[in-house]
Amino acid sequence: MKNGFIIPVILVVFGGLAAVFFAFGNSNSVVNGDSVYDDNVATTTPQIQAQNFKEETKPVISHVKTPDIMRAVYSTMWSASSKQKRAYLEDLLDKTDLNSIVIDVKGSGGEMIFDNFSDISSFINELHQKGVYVIARIVVFQDSGLAKTNPEFSLKKQDGSVWRDRKGFAWSDPASLGAWDHVVGVAKKSIDAGFDEINYDYIRFPTDGNLQSIVYPAWDGVEDKSDVIKRFVAYSKEKLKAYSLETKLSLDIFGYTFLNVSGLGIGQKLTDVLDNFDYIYPMVYPSHYSAGNFGFTNPADHPYEVVSQTLQKGLDSLGERKEEAKGKIRPWIQVFDLGAKYTPAMIEAQIKATYDVLGETNTGWLMWSPSNNYDEAFSIKL
Repeated sequence: MKNGFIIPVILVVFGGLAAVFFAFGNSNSVVNGDSVYDDNVATTTPQIQAQNFKEETKPVISHVKTPDIMRAVYSTMWSASSKQKRAYLEDLLDKTDLNSIVIDVKGSGGEMIFDNFSDISSFINELHQKGVYVIARIVVFQDSGLAKTNPEFSLKKQDGSVWRDRKGFAWSDPASLGAWDHVVGVAKKSIDAGFDEINYDYIRFPTDGNLQSIVYPAWDGVEDKSDVIKRFVAYSKEKLKAYSLETKLSLDIFGYTFLNVSGLGIGQKLTDVLDNFDYIYPMVYPSHYSAGNFGFTNPADHPYEVVSQTLQKGLDSLGERKEEAKGKIRPWIQVFDLGAKYTPAMIEAQIKATYDVLGETNTGWLMWSPSNNYDEAFSIKL
């Protein structure tokens, strides 16, 4: 399926506002534009270097078919590896109409679930026996761990030290083939563990921090950023579909990316990624939009209108591909308090907006709660 930053381009969206939706946070979590992210996970680093992923014969895995109507919740790797929290999530899956779960596999600090939960395959198997579809979320280019194990793939400063964003995270160069292979290696390991779908987040260039000081070891500064991202997603698709044709691929993108065809200066263009992913998950959290968007002083107070208008305008931008795209779009919806107190009615309003725009078949949604607490959400009828 997430403190803030300003995209260095002028958005001519809804009154020409240039401030974007990721400038909020609190003491427990950070809205980083792609997700609401637990600060605690940034302190660990991976133990596996990129070149250590080897081509091996993968085990036979029994997968769950992708639901026609996806109803998913998000879990951090820490929740998935906690017996108590895992039991809570399993009980939720048993007692509600949920049929899918997104689990963090690789975080922004480079931490991986395989280092903390050695029995992840058994857990996935338990979920499969209940008919639950399991998605592996992989943070792609924001990667402090890879900056330690393979600094040659990472963005630098003029003095040769590792460049970091406003939150202190390092980034891989989006044009680095070594960084690409590292991500593909993590994805293959996830497939081997039994995940049904690979979900990529942070497929973009950095947006905050001292961007002018960045030295790119691979990107030449001439190739359009969107072309760099387009090459990566095509490369990744080729490698992963050859490895496991049945495994689905999905991408998290900004709500603004869904609305704006320019790429926003970060390389995310909806039209470029549509063909390389089975599903696109726009993060349409109403709290992430600027004052004035959609004509609202506080968009967070208007979940139905924000979600429905984002989805409708995004689809309209695709022209004749609109109907084709409908079956690929499944939005992340807000299940956390930011900008407003998110009541069950406000959560339900986002679900209704999703169905009203995309239809009630061959679609769905994913719920994002940084605490992985969904009690408020499930006092509603799905």
